[in-house]
Amino acid sequence: MKSTIDASNWSLADASSTNRILFKKIALRVLPLIFVAYVFAFLDRVNIGYAKLQMLPDLGLTESQYGLAAGVFFIGYALFEIPSNLLLDKIGARKTMTRIMVLWGLASAATMLVSTAQQLYLIRLLLGIFEAGFFPGVILYLSFWFPSYLRGRVTGSLLLAPLVAPILGGPISGLIMEGMNGVAGMAGWRWLFLLEALPIIFIGVACFVLLCDRPEQAAWLSEEEKALHHDLMTRDKATQDPEAGNAHSGQAIFSALVDPRVYVLAFLYFSSALGTYAFNFWLPSMIQKLGVASITHISLYAIIPFSCAALGMILVGRSSDLRRERRLHYCISVLFGAAMLSLSTLSDSLGLSLALLSGAAFGFSGAIIVCWAIPATYLKGKSAPAGIALVSSLGSLCGFAAPSIIGLAREVTGKDHAGMYAISLIMVVAAVAMLTMMPKHALTVGKPE
Repeated sequence: MKSTIDASNWSLADASSTNRILFKKIALRVLPLIFVAYVFAFLDRVNIGYAKLQMLPDLGLTESQYGLAAGVFFIGYALFEIPSNLLLDKIGARKTMTRIMVLWGLASAATMLVSTAQQLYLIRLLLGIFEAGFFPGVILYLSFWFPSYLRGRVTGSLLLAPLVAPILGGPISGLIMEGMNGVAGMAGWRWLFLLEALPIIFIGVACFVLLCDRPEQAAWLSEEEKALHHDLMTRDKATQDPEAGNAHSGQAIFSALVDPRVYVLAFLYFSSALGTYAFNFWLPSMIQKLGVASITHISLYAIIPFSCAALGMILVGRSSDLRRERRLHYCISVLFGAAMLSLSTLSDSLGLSLALLSGAAFGFSGAIIVCWAIPATYLKGKSAPAGIALVSSLGSLCGFAAPSIIGLAREVTGKDHAGMYAISLIMVVAAVAMLTMMPKHALTVGKPE
C-alpha cells in the first residue's frame, strides 16, 4: 500500500502528524526485537544469582568464589565495550548484533558444562567480552533511526528491560531449576543456563534476517518515507554540538580520559548502581537465609523488590523531570536506599526484610535514572560522546564490586551485614560528592528562562 506521507509537501505546519506516523512505524518495527534481546541480555548476566542456590553446593564453591565469578563478567564487558563498537562502525549493525548475541548465547549455554571455579571464571569473563558493546551499540543504532528529541523516550523504554528481566525471569528460573532438576542426570542449574541461552541465539539470527544497517536500506519504508526521514534527521543533526565529533576518534577518547568530570559522573553511576547489582546477584540468597526453602517461592518473593525498583525508576525519573531538579532527587534516593539496605540487616522477619529491601531497591533505581539524565547536559564538546561511553564503562565495574564485596563479607563473617554496610557507606560518599563536586549549571534541566 502506498504511503500517505509525501515528502515533497512536507512543511513545519504538518510536521507533528507526519513525524508521529513515520516514527511510530519505525518504533514498531525496530524496538520490539531489540527490547526482547536486551531482556535476555540482562537475564543471562544475572541468572547466576538463582543458579547459585544449587551450584554452590554442587561444585563446592565458596561465597567469595561465587562473588568473583558473578563479577568478573563486568571486567570483560568494560574492557571490550569500545572495541566492540568500533566493529559496528566497520561491519554494520546487523552483523554486529548477530555476532554479539550468538556468541554470548553460546557462552551462556556453555556455563552448564563447568565443574570448577576456574572454569566458571573463564566462562563468565568470555560472556562479558562477547556481550560487550551491546547496549552502546543499540544506542548508536537507534541514533540512525530517531532524532535527538525522541531518543530519551526510546532509551527510557529500553531501560525497563533490566527490570523486566528479573520480574519475569525470576519465576521462570525457579521453575526450570526445580522442574528440570535431575532430568537426563543433570542438575537444575545446568538446565537453567542452557534453556535461557537458546532464545538469545535465535534472536541473534532473527536480527540478521529482520534488521538493516541503515534506514535507507529498509525495504519496509517507502521512498517518500525515506526522503522525509532523511530530511528530519538532517535538520536534527544541524542542531547538535558541532564539536562533539566521533565518539571513538583518538582525540575524543583522549579528551574524555583527561576530563575530571567524567570520573565524577562515573563514580556517581557506580555508587547508585552498586546496590542494584548487589540485589541482582544476592537477593535470592538473602531470601533463602530468611527461611524460604523452595526456589520457586524464592523467585516469587524476589518479584516484590524488583517491582519496587521499576516503580522507583518511573516515579523518581518523572518527578525529577517535572521539577527540573537533579541534585536533591539523586541524593535523597541514594541515601534512602542506603538507609533501607542497612536497616534490613537488623530484621529476621521475612515480611519486614522484604519491605526494607523493596525500599532500598526503590531508592537505588531512582538514583540511577536521575544519574543518567546528567551526562548529556554536563559533558559538552569533543569529550562528550566518548565521555558518556567511558562513564558507562567505568560505572559498570560496580557489577564486579557488588558481588565481590558481599561474597567476601559473607565468607569472613558468615553474614551479609558487613558487605551491605560497605555498600551503604559508598552511597553516602556519593551523595556528598553530588552536593560538593557537581556545579549547579551541570544540573540545569531545560533551557534557561
